[in-house]
Amino acid sequence: MNVEFQYPNQQELVAAIRTEFQFLVDDYGFAEVDKRLEPYSNPYSVLYSKDRLEILVEGHSYGSGTAIEFHVKRGWLRRQQDSFDLGWLTEIRRPDLLAPEFPDKRGQLRQLPKLARELKEVASDMLRGDLSVVPQVLAAIAKARIEGDRHEASQNFLRAEARSQEAFRLHNYSAVVSLLGPHRHLLNASSLKRLEIAQHRLSGRA
Repeated sequence: MNVEFQYPNQQELVAAIRTEFQFLVDDYGFAEVDKRLEPYSNPYSVLYSKDRLEILVEGHSYGSGTAIEFHVKRGWLRRQQDSFDLGWLTEIRRPDLLAPEFPDKRGQLRQLPKLARELKEVASDMLRGDLSVVPQVLAAIAKARIEGDRHEASQNFLRAEARSQEAFRLHNYSAVVSLLGPHRHLLNASSLKRLEIAQHRLSGRA
């Protein structure tokens, strides 16, 4: 299959965003915000605002991707905000919409209509001003981060364990202790024995 990629320039992309997301203004009462007055530097984007909610529609990934980010203002002074991508809300409500597609024509101009439909489908309550789903989304993000940290820690341990075997073979006992020491609570009997031997050899050299 021949795949055609479309890479719009800034003016084309911003115009397409305004066309596809005009419903935010017409149907939900949002207003476009001048980003020069806001902390959003991406020129390939349009920012919409209503009450406590801002919606940033932007192009990224060097012209190959688009995304929607919610900014929910917190507090009386509205100086703090919670931010998350539309994909987190879609994952909770309509994960089927995240299934990959492989059209013959691809690019940002093709992605925007799908992104607009996704926003209408999963976030109509937020667009109306009901932000009660936000804590659920933030909890899902926090859980994913914890799981990601655990996975990273597990991978770090596996790498350290493998490197410690090579260091032990080379009698580099200080490296063994450095690699395994921080992971003592994860060591199996064999790895723990390797660590204890390395520590003993080092103490004997002192």
